[in-house]
Amino acid sequence: MCTVQRWPLPETIPPGVEVWLLKLDLQLPVPDSDLSLLSENERIRALRYRRQEDQVRSAVTRAALRRILGARAMLRPDKLDLVVNCHGKPRLQDDLGIEFNVSHAGCFALIALSTNGQVGVDIESHDDGIDAKSLSPYVFSSLERRSGLRLADEAEDFIERWVAKESVLKALGLGISEHLQAISILPGNGQCNGQCYEIAHDNPDWAGIKVWSIESPVGYAAALAVKNHDSFLDSCEVSQQHQGAL
Repeated sequence: MCTVQRWPLPETIPPGVEVWLLKLDLQLPVPDSDLSLLSENERIRALRYRRQEDQVRSAVTRAALRRILGARAMLRPDKLDLVVNCHGKPRLQDDLGIEFNVSHAGCFALIALSTNGQVGVDIESHDDGIDAKSLSPYVFSSLERRSGLRLADEAEDFIERWVAKESVLKALGLGISEHLQAISILPGNGQCNGQCYEIAHDNPDWAGIKVWSIESPVGYAAALAVKNHDSFLDSCEVSQQHQGAL
C-alpha cells in the first residue's frame, strides 16, 4: 500500500515536468493488485529481494509508475513496455513523448515525468552514520574541492550534493559510479533562489542539463535534473573550459 501525491516544484523548472511522491507502507506485503500490473521480469526482480521492505520499494513503486504513465499515455498500465539502456535507465519502448525516472529511499519514492526532455530524480535519507570524509574524494571532482566546498565533515551537505549529482547522471542516462567525477555540482549563481546548482563539465553532448534541489520529507534530501535545449536552461550551466580541469 502507498499514498501518492503530486509534489511541489520550484517555479524555475520548465513546463511539462512533474514529480509524484509516494509514501510506502513497508510493514505490509506487496498487494496483489500491484503485482498484477508488473511484467514477469519486474515481478521476479522485486520478489527476489529477501527483505519485505525492499520488495515493497521495488514492486509498489513500479506499479505506481505504471499507473501514472498509463494515465498520461491513455494506455492500460499492464500493457506498457518498459526497457532499460546499457546503464539500467528505464524508458518506454514506444516513443510516446514521455520520459521518466524513479528513486526510492526509506519509506518514500519519487516518480518524475517529463514531456520536455530527459529527466532524472534522486531521494536519499540523511544518514548520520555516513562517512562523508572518506567518501568525498571518490564522489567530488577536483573542481568541486577547489571551489571551497567543505563537505567532508557535513553529512547533510554531502547528501544534498550527492542527490544533485546522481539526478544529473540519471537524466543523462549514464552509469553513476564511473561518471561521478565527470561533472561538478557547484553553488548556484543566485538566479534560482538557491534552488538550482551550476553544473560544470567538458562534454558537449551534455549541454542543456540543469538541476534543482526540490522539497523533500523531513530527514531526506531530493533533487531533480532536466536535460533539454531551451536557451533559458543554460543560465546555470558552466562550461568546463571556463572552470579548469576536473
